[in-house]
Amino acid sequence: MRNRIIITLAILFSFITCSDVLAESSHQMGSYIIGFNETIDEEVTSTMEHRIYETMENIQAVAARLTSAEAAELQSHDSVAFIEEDAEIKVQSIPTIDWGVNRIGAPKVWEHGVTGEGVKVAVMDTGISTNHPDLKIQKGASFVPYTTSYNDDNGHGTHVAGIIAAQKNDIGVTGVAPDAQLYALKVLDDKGNGLTSYVVSAINWSLKEGVDIINLSLGGKNQSTSLQQAIQHAYSQGVLFVAAAGNEGSTRGLDNTVDFPAAFDQVIAVSAVDQQDRRAVFAQGSSAAGPTVEVAAPGLNIRSTYLNRQYNVQSGTSMAAPHVAGHLALLKQVYPDRTHTQLRQLLRQQTVDLGNPGRDTHFGFGRIAIPSTLRIQVPRPLPPTGVQAKVENWEGERANITVTWQKPTQGDTPTHYNIYRNNQQITQVPAGTLSYTDNVAKGTYTYSVATVGEAGEQSDRSQTITLQVEKNNDKPSVPSFTDVRGDEWFADSLYDLRQRGILEGYPDGTARPNQVITRGEAAVLMTKALGYEATPYQHGFIDVRAQSFQADYIQTMIDQRIFAGYSNQSFRPHIAIARGEVAAILTRGFTLKPQQQVTFSDLSTNYFAYYAVIQVARANVAVGYKDGTFRPHNQVTRAEFASFLSRAIESEEKL
Repeated sequence: MRNRIIITLAILFSFITCSDVLAESSHQMGSYIIGFNETIDEEVTSTMEHRIYETMENIQAVAARLTSAEAAELQSHDSVAFIEEDAEIKVQSIPTIDWGVNRIGAPKVWEHGVTGEGVKVAVMDTGISTNHPDLKIQKGASFVPYTTSYNDDNGHGTHVAGIIAAQKNDIGVTGVAPDAQLYALKVLDDKGNGLTSYVVSAINWSLKEGVDIINLSLGGKNQSTSLQQAIQHAYSQGVLFVAAAGNEGSTRGLDNTVDFPAAFDQVIAVSAVDQQDRRAVFAQGSSAAGPTVEVAAPGLNIRSTYLNRQYNVQSGTSMAAPHVAGHLALLKQVYPDRTHTQLRQLLRQQTVDLGNPGRDTHFGFGRIAIPSTLRIQVPRPLPPTGVQAKVENWEGERANITVTWQKPTQGDTPTHYNIYRNNQQITQVPAGTLSYTDNVAKGTYTYSVATVGEAGEQSDRSQTITLQVEKNNDKPSVPSFTDVRGDEWFADSLYDLRQRGILEGYPDGTARPNQVITRGEAAVLMTKALGYEATPYQHGFIDVRAQSFQADYIQTMIDQRIFAGYSNQSFRPHIAIARGEVAAILTRGFTLKPQQQVTFSDLSTNYFAYYAVIQVARANVAVGYKDGTFRPHNQVTRAEFASFLSRAIESEEKL
């Protein structure tokens, strides 16, 4: 049912009747209806033509902008029957939220302040009605040749705009993202027709205005290279495109009927569903289907804004697409730092799977569903800097470790700090404190500190710091690895090698302990562990480039006969090294003292490294498995190699 709306226009004009009225021009202007006795007196109206905004010949009256003094003067004119204020009349309707907006879950996140505020959404359509009380247009432009106005003379674009961002007020309807900024781009005429070049020009205009999302509730069957190139360029600049999939799908939906531009890879193609989440059926066909359909949204009997300040109900994938544009506006507000591709991926995840499991040709990833937990992200404070830890003194068998840090120079003011030991929070200290003393037994400990801001949000943890605590032999702290807690079986060995300057880790601060170690990486660590200077690469291995970081270390290990190449003149630096080979290179580089007798059920005396395996096992450098095997052919992880190497160094130091 349509709501009939009676309105009055208030357009400012300049109006001059005589010199004494000119003196009143500084008075506040008002809107008045001037009624005449028999016919409209042209002698009177000719003096105010540029202030008249409505002529009502059926009642012999005009509406004009006047000052109060002008109105009083006209009241006494012989031909004037009456003059009254042209009073504003408001819509007499109860504000509603359409079923589509409700179905996708938008009202629940409005309560969290998620309304699309600050997000720029362009509606490329027939324009947007410029005087609709439920729509606020940020800016616009016309690209059709017959008018420079982006005012809607068809109704389609106004309906689409209302689904996206009809304001949350006391009238009409509310859009998915009621505070999004609407950009009205008129690319279709009063019949709903336009040219590809209009859309291309509008896309370029949108880029200059910094638009975030473009809604295209339009399309056709012809693929346009120019349009595709314009979309590709804008997409590469971070613009999100949402388009109607089309309304001419077959009954069974087995054919690819998705229109362009929705069918382009850079565009989110939207199909339509009804109130039962079924594929929508329209007068001219069903919602389009095809492999490029990405998501589905409500598109049948959707009530939204329309021309002449009215509201009406329309159907089509044209109505489904703006639901998705609104959803993306909400996501963009919540996650302003995420890229357009990340937001697109998030949209795919925020769906209810319909039809065949997973992505299908009717509903894509499913009907969009905004999580009720979506809310504005409170800015997190910055972590402390300059974290240090050292052993202060011993009390019997326990040590006092003092952890210190510096207050972050930017971000939220701290209210307190959370202290972590071995990845577990152990205490909390007030903001004025920049140190904490921990009492521990001997062992390896990793510390980090996090800031807690005024909003109660915790920062990321600081860079971690690790100490090996041994009585009378305390080692200084070293920067920790971000992927090592400190309580793993291999942690002591990793930090021992880091303390010795043998193992540095990766540029991102990780040690990647569970990643297999290659022959080239093992050559680097062995060279450093044995204290050799890297020798300039001269060997002609077919798979080692002289420019490689590992080349000089490989040369050193070859010169020292700790590593060997293969018969085809390869070194295979990128091949994972096996446990048996590790045993061989350790025995070539280190003198190991036997401590125990060992045998392994899977080790033959014919194996090339049989004696090396026995030697490292007897020295307790490399141990076997609980089932009595050594598994010499198993690949070695970085954690295992670090453990073998650290034990070998310690074994030789004890000789």
